[in-house]
This record gives sequence, C-alpha cells and structure tokens, in this order.
Amino acid sequence: MTAPNQKKITTKDQIRFFTILFFITVGIIILYHLEFSNYVLGWIAYSIAAYSVAGNDAIQTIGTFIESKKGKNLYLKVFVFAGLMIVVHLIGWSQHQQEIHFHRLDAFPQPNKFNLVQLLAPVVVVILTRLKAPISTTFLILGLFGGGNIEKMLTKSFLGYGIAFLCAVVLWGIHSYYFSEEYHETNQLDPKSEHFWSTFQWGSTSILWVAWLLQDTANIAVFIPRKLQLWEFGLAMLILGLALAFILYTEGGTIQEVVSEKSDLTSAKAATFVDLAYAGVLFFFQFLSKMPMSTTWVFLGLLAGREIILHVVTKRDKPYLETFRHVGKDVLLASLGITVSISFYILSYLIYTTPGKEETFIQRYIIPFLKEIYLVAFE
Repeated sequence: MTAPNQKKITTKDQIRFFTILFFITVGIIILYHLEFSNYVLGWIAYSIAAYSVAGNDAIQTIGTFIESKKGKNLYLKVFVFAGLMIVVHLIGWSQHQQEIHFHRLDAFPQPNKFNLVQLLAPVVVVILTRLKAPISTTFLILGLFGGGNIEKMLTKSFLGYGIAFLCAVVLWGIHSYYFSEEYHETNQLDPKSEHFWSTFQWGSTSILWVAWLLQDTANIAVFIPRKLQLWEFGLAMLILGLALAFILYTEGGTIQEVVSEKSDLTSAKAATFVDLAYAGVLFFFQFLSKMPMSTTWVFLGLLAGREIILHVVTKRDKPYLETFRHVGKDVLLASLGITVSISFYILSYLIYTTPGKEETFIQRYIIPFLKEIYLVAFE
C-alpha cells in the first residue's frame, strides 16, 4: 500500500477540519465543567496530544524521510517506526519504574486536577500545526505544568538552536567544499548511489526517531499517570501508534511544507546527513541535562545553518538564496509559537493561581505588568 500524494488543502477541507476540532473543543469544555473524572480527561488530552505533538514534530524526525520517500512503503514505515516506538518505551517502562517519560518530567509534579487551559493546549497545537507553524510543543504544553522551568527550557532551547546551527555550518561547509560537484545545478542523482543512501536512510531515520522519543515523549505523557499499569502502557502505545500511522498515511500533513521547501532534501543522501546530524545534537543534550528542551528550535537551527552555508559556499542564487526567506519565516513562526506558549502559561496562571510557590521571572515581573495594563485599560 502506498500513501496518497499530497494535495492542496481546499477551503472545504479546512472548514471540515476546523468544524470537527470545534466540536472536540466544546466536548472537552463540557466534560470539564461537568467535573468528569480527571483520569479520563487526562487520557482524552493524551489522545489529542499524541496526534498534535507527533504531527507538529514529525517534520523534525521523519519529515526528511517522508520527503524522500513519498508514496512508498506505507506499511513498512508504520511497522518500523511504530515497532521502534514500542521497543524504546517498553525498555523505558521496565527500567524506570513503569514510567515512560525518560526522566523528562522529574521536575514537573503531576497535577491533582487538570485545569481547562492545560486540557485545551493540545487542541491549540493541532490548530497551529494545521497553519504550518513549527511551534515548540515543549513550551506550549509542558510550560503549563511547570512554569518555574520555563526560563530553563528557553535557555536550553536557544542554546540548542545555536549549537545545531554551528554544527550544520561546519559539517555542510566541509562537505560542500570537498564534494562541490554534488551542488552544481547540472548534477544528476546517480541511481546506484541513491539506492545505497536510500537503504542507509532507514537506519539514520530510526536513530533520529529514537533520539526524539527520548526527548519529546514527555510532552504527551504529561497527561497520563506517571506510573502505568501494563494495560495502560499498552493503551498508551496503541494511541501513539495510531497517531503515527495517520501522520505517515498523510505524508506529514500540511506542515510537511516546512521540509518540502528546503533545498535538495528529496535526495536520500542529503536527508540521511540531516537525520544523523540532528540525532547527534539531540543525544548530546539527552546526556547533558534532563530538563526538557524545544527540539523544534534545534531542528530549525540545523536547517538554517545548512542552507545558509550551502549558499555561501556554492554561490548559487537558486535554490539557496531563496532559503534566507524560508529560514526567516521558520524562525518567525517558531517565535510566534513561543509567544503563544507563554501567553497560554500567563493565562493559566492568571486563572488558576496557586499561592505559596516560588515566583518565576514571568510571575514576578511580566504578569504584574500585564495586570497593570488591564487595570488602566478597563477600570
């Protein structure tokens, strides 16, 4: 079976999509105000988060893989990546006292009751993903559960962007210098070479997929109990597997355009190099600190460094000159994501203030400032 070719999203498609999302949102609000079981509400939010987080972050992990293998081997893709997902989480579950967040939630206490902003955060991720915004699900979701960690997550994420950017500049600078013929406009892909790299790409993408799971599963698992019974673990994997299968079936959805517009990533060799470099940076931060970070910013830093150095070294107006616009757009959209994330956190704090906790920079300075603006404007 092969996945369908991506088609342009029509106005009718958008209306249908947002209508369904509207009813889901209304349903969550009604269940919340009916004081439905916190346990059940958490699993509902987990199900939406499984699709929204994996869908938004798919461009980072399997995006280049999808781009270079459009319309091919759908069943094999689902089997390999879902199988890896289950194995990685099963190892984590058995080694970490039935927990699957790989210590990423150690600094985030499990709430006794979810508030409405937390429950609706995955829906916001779905909306922004549909609008092709590569946002940070770490900030938008985890920030609502541990506001005191936002500054640490921001610092680590921006550091990740910078390190990924520099790594890309060095790696592709060296490669484009010694293998400059591969970047000539007249260069034709060698079928034998592409076949070799296409095979090798399965391995590189699998490595990256594991690195991403170790970092970002926490963004989804935050809604379910920290310790999972065997049947709960099975349910969690089933939901994640179905979300992954749908993402692969739709070939990344609308946000896949973030990868599609980048230069020569349809080449299996180029995609393999991106996967390995990205995985290397994620593994580095995996062992550096257990504090969650935005893998989105790491991915965008890697692509930005790669595209810019290729333009500088090859001195080609196309396709790399156009990249400056794409890079700027990606950073702008990601910055918008951070703005939305922090706004959601401030909203949550204003509505559901918990006294007695140590104040963060945002709580001490930003929120009082916004309150003053509100008082001046409306009172």
